[in-house]
Amino acid sequence: MTQQSASPQGNPVELWYTRCGAATASALAIRKSWLQAEFARGGTVLHSLRDSDSLEVRNSHYHHGQSGMFREGGNIPPIWAKAGGSDTVVVGITWLDEYQGILVRAGSGINSIADLKGKRLGVPLHRNALIDFQRGAAQHGFATALSLAGLTPEQVSFVHIEVPDHKVRDSAQRANGEHPDVVSRALETGYVDAIFLRFARGYRTAQDPRFHQILNINDLPDPLARVNNGTPRPITVDRAFLDRHPDIVARYLAVLLRTANWAAKNPHDVATLLTADSGGDAADVLASHGSDVHLSFTPKLSAEYIAGLEVQKNFLRDWGYLKADFDVNDWIVREPLAAAHKLVEQQPHATEFSTQLAA
Repeated sequence: MTQQSASPQGNPVELWYTRCGAATASALAIRKSWLQAEFARGGTVLHSLRDSDSLEVRNSHYHHGQSGMFREGGNIPPIWAKAGGSDTVVVGITWLDEYQGILVRAGSGINSIADLKGKRLGVPLHRNALIDFQRGAAQHGFATALSLAGLTPEQVSFVHIEVPDHKVRDSAQRANGEHPDVVSRALETGYVDAIFLRFARGYRTAQDPRFHQILNINDLPDPLARVNNGTPRPITVDRAFLDRHPDIVARYLAVLLRTANWAAKNPHDVATLLTADSGGDAADVLASHGSDVHLSFTPKLSAEYIAGLEVQKNFLRDWGYLKADFDVNDWIVREPLAAAHKLVEQQPHATEFSTQLAA
């Protein structure tokens, strides 16, 4: 693999990685130490955003203000950041479906989406969040569900469910970890009539006999109908860093491509690795994401993946989450992923080699 030179000043190039608490190629590459090994050969220094002592740096997970930061994960924060003026680019997209359930109380008499007319739909509210992606995800899930029954958002009542802002280091982990319990309690107590939950934790809640699932959006055959915060998942970096270090960006993406190739051949290992973020077991992971989850980690820039980002961007624009509109196609930069494919063609097994170097 091409050796990365240092910055023009002779100092190592600093780059950062961040990811959501979800199933991503980055999560797998980090847990296998392939990403760390790739950039431990001199000329580069790789940092984890979560390890920074600076709240502003950690919050770059949302506002993308830290130059040299690679982000793979939920799409609401990067879309919000782009609309707010962050000069980022999308260099790859993965599409990994996940559980998206509309739940009601068991025995409530609500048996279909049509029965939600006039009902109270609970949406989480994180008052101190830079961007309340959980609220946006819930509203999008409900909007999709209502449209299937010919209903509009004006025919229901959206009720905020306050989510406490506990002082923990990792705000992303807080939101993912606590959110389902707070929201499900609001449903159980009758404060709301229906809730939207996603991811493996949402799937586990749906198995609780106190609740009844009336729709899993993940079962819809149209991929664009399944679009939400977790689908699709853009891989972003700031444009200035890409302009200065296109070879580093290509190397980063090459690690993800090799990781995806490994995942496709190792379904059991993939499910096991993902349990660390899901909080459950491998069965929960497969139930939430599907039995073919191991085939879903390859970064692409296909027309369908880009259309998914467009659908989500338009939803966030129409629901008042964005400061300004923008053209998703102008957000896409294709050259780094093309260069990454060439690197993988030249050394398809460099990931394993990197692992040996790190050992």
